[in-house]
Amino acid sequence: MQFPKDLSLYPKCYEKMIWMFSGWKTHKCYAEYGIDGSLCSFRRYLSVVENHCPPLPSESVSYKLVETDTIAKIMLHMGILADPNINFGQRSSSGGPLGELLQWTDLIACLFLLGHNLYISTDKATLLQHVDLFPVGSPCPNDRQGVDLIITDIVGLRSFNSRKDFIMQHKCRIRLLDSFGTHVEFNYKSYFNAHQGDLGMKGKSRNPWGGNELKLLQYWTFFPHTPDNDFLGFAIHKSNTKPMFERNSRGRPVSLIYGKEKYMWSGSEAVINILKNLTEVHATVADAKDSSGMFSNVINHGFLNGSAVAALMKSSNIFFGLGFPLEGPAPLEAIAHGAVFINPKFIPPKSRRNTMFLHEKPTLREFTSQSPYLERFGKPHVYTVDFSNTSALENALMQAIKEKPDPFVPEEYTPEGMLIRVHVLISRDLCSNTSVWPPIHAFLPKLGVPDMSCEDVCHGSNFVCEPSFFSLINSATLMERTSISMMVFFSIAGCSPFQLANSTEPYAPFKCSLQSNTLMFSCASRPPAGRGVVRICPCRDYLLEQVAFCRNCVS
Repeated sequence: MQFPKDLSLYPKCYEKMIWMFSGWKTHKCYAEYGIDGSLCSFRRYLSVVENHCPPLPSESVSYKLVETDTIAKIMLHMGILADPNINFGQRSSSGGPLGELLQWTDLIACLFLLGHNLYISTDKATLLQHVDLFPVGSPCPNDRQGVDLIITDIVGLRSFNSRKDFIMQHKCRIRLLDSFGTHVEFNYKSYFNAHQGDLGMKGKSRNPWGGNELKLLQYWTFFPHTPDNDFLGFAIHKSNTKPMFERNSRGRPVSLIYGKEKYMWSGSEAVINILKNLTEVHATVADAKDSSGMFSNVINHGFLNGSAVAALMKSSNIFFGLGFPLEGPAPLEAIAHGAVFINPKFIPPKSRRNTMFLHEKPTLREFTSQSPYLERFGKPHVYTVDFSNTSALENALMQAIKEKPDPFVPEEYTPEGMLIRVHVLISRDLCSNTSVWPPIHAFLPKLGVPDMSCEDVCHGSNFVCEPSFFSLINSATLMERTSISMMVFFSIAGCSPFQLANSTEPYAPFKCSLQSNTLMFSCASRPPAGRGVVRICPCRDYLLEQVAFCRNCVS
């Protein structure tokens, strides 16, 4: 049996092959995967199941998206509903947050449509019943008797504390719904504790939602904002509901304010008065009991269900943000119904360093507006405006009122776009040490500029940073397809490979230093300002409006 000459991506292949000669008889799961004592069966198992060896020439892996009849056993635990202290379910019916529930319901619908077996729990007792259905102790990473995937949220992860053996065995199968994302600096307790003073507001640098010590790709986000994490998203469903009233039938343009609880309006009197001067203002504030103050001359419909909100959006010219909530689904729903979203711009950007709402979030992301994702689309659907500049706000409103945009939903937020993305996400194997998605042909190494993150380096070339490829630039050679050795690449970077040092900083690998702790790979981490650190970055291209996929990765 022949093996490729270069096994740098499969360093344990020979070792595992040797172990298989006697080890395959130690558990029945190996035979269930077709191992019969032959070299070919060892090689096939170690390539297809554990990814420790390259595939046989006749079984080269195709990364084109194809239909599969593999039925996975997926455990879903909705921690936000299981924790009575959060009271999430009750609040959702009286004006509370709905984004997380929207994501959960869309995810469950996708998994059901894909034909998988689902074990759903919204309380700890049911969760533990499901856990006890699956055996602990099989050495096969995808034992057919076990669970294939565990999907929960950060709150829900704590519900597994009484089944630590189970969760440790299946740690690589955990996926966490994490709206704002998790950066590597907050993922590992030891790193955060050592650098706590540099990672937040002075005297208030806490990390209650971090320290989970998973691979960063095990976190699934609401928007595609953190390339270190995987993007799950949600689906925008076009409603057949009729408008509450015909758009442009009221004599004045109609605006709908984005803010369904009274506290969200606090401090916005001046901009709301500008809006009142130009439009008929509508609202859906659940807890506003009178029509005085800011609510004078505002048509407040109170709490509305989803269909009624859609009907009101179809009637509105303007959907007007007040700066909070951050990154909710409503602006996307508004432009899907033909309204123009007025997106408040933040100067300076908001982050855990300067904003109380964000000061415990496990991310250093900087929010440049209420909805940074929507900034990329711009006019006629979105106007991003500095509200402190009243003349700019007035001009933006007058222009937006004249717009007649067609309803618009980015491809990645259509039901079809989410369905195909969920299919790929649940197929992504994070239990092995080799990257199988995206395919290696998408790998594009880039040399950065001083003090810049790989996220920004790749974005500057119209690419995205792909964390799965860090192992390629952190090894002795680049992939054969590039025809560039790592020696040449580091020479371009300005140092000899024989002078390379090791580093555990999250911005490694960088000029003359490799990352010695692969758990610290990070697209988002910026080197310290002024030190001139040049990062070496793994980029890839992407599909317009479906950033999770490279251009030639799906068919």
